[in-house]
Amino acid sequence: MHPRLAERECQRGLPSRVLIINADDAGYSRGINHAIAQCADRGVVRSTTLMANGGAFEHAVKVLGGVRDLGIGVHLVLTDLAPVDPTGRMQELLDEGGRLPRGPLALFSALAAGRGGMETLRRELILQVEKVLDHGILPTHLDSHKHVHAAPPILEMVLKVAARYGIRWVRNPFDETGRAPDILRSLDGPWRSRFLLQWFQSRETRLLRPYFRRAVRRAGLLTPDGFFGTALTGLWNMQLVQMVLGRLPPGRYEWMAHPGRDEAELRRMGTRLVEERFREMELMLSPELERFLTAHAIELRSYTG
Repeated sequence: MHPRLAERECQRGLPSRVLIINADDAGYSRGINHAIAQCADRGVVRSTTLMANGGAFEHAVKVLGGVRDLGIGVHLVLTDLAPVDPTGRMQELLDEGGRLPRGPLALFSALAAGRGGMETLRRELILQVEKVLDHGILPTHLDSHKHVHAAPPILEMVLKVAARYGIRWVRNPFDETGRAPDILRSLDGPWRSRFLLQWFQSRETRLLRPYFRRAVRRAGLLTPDGFFGTALTGLWNMQLVQMVLGRLPPGRYEWMAHPGRDEAELRRMGTRLVEERFREMELMLSPELERFLTAHAIELRSYTG
């Protein structure tokens, strides 16, 4: 939209376009922490979510806690990392290295097989939120690693934890990226298969969206109108930004981002996103992105900003 048209919309009192660019995985590594801080200080990031059981959690608190106008939520983790709970109650769910199941499917399979229980998971979520609170951070919102809170049993626990600590916002995890053929035309060959895999994965849970919205309303909590990021994780560029966000309707939306730095620490941890995080950091810092958001009258905020 042309800036003058956007200005006229504002003057007429029409609903605004609010975008929360949330940097996930704070606390996962020092490089990610530094990248998020840089994107918040000099770029467009206004929100992040912190892993209480991340290996660089203490570092994240120091680096991000003082960043002006940065909202910090809790990135609840029930997969891939070690739990916060020190009591051993999670033992049935852990592998030989003391880590939680590798991904949502492994988590739900373990629970279905009777390994662990919902009360054990609820206690872990509470401990993660309390760890963040104990470090002087008032969480703006809750989301979850690999979007496990899209599953109704996990969602119900997350909503109760949010209400318990007065956290009003929960991520809407259902991707609204758009039609796959349009996206495919904007990607080079090697990235198309990856996009299609992520696109189909992002749609596997869409049948749960009506239940999610009813549950959030019933709990008296809030969630954004739309969400972008799952299908395009690791693939974002300016052309895709223009395609996905260029026709953003009025409302409040979240863009899930993964800025980071290519570092030895990150490579040792086995994450599938390494170089991709650096590219997203460059995108978050680019003047072109800032100009695009301004020209389309897209207002940047945190969850509670």
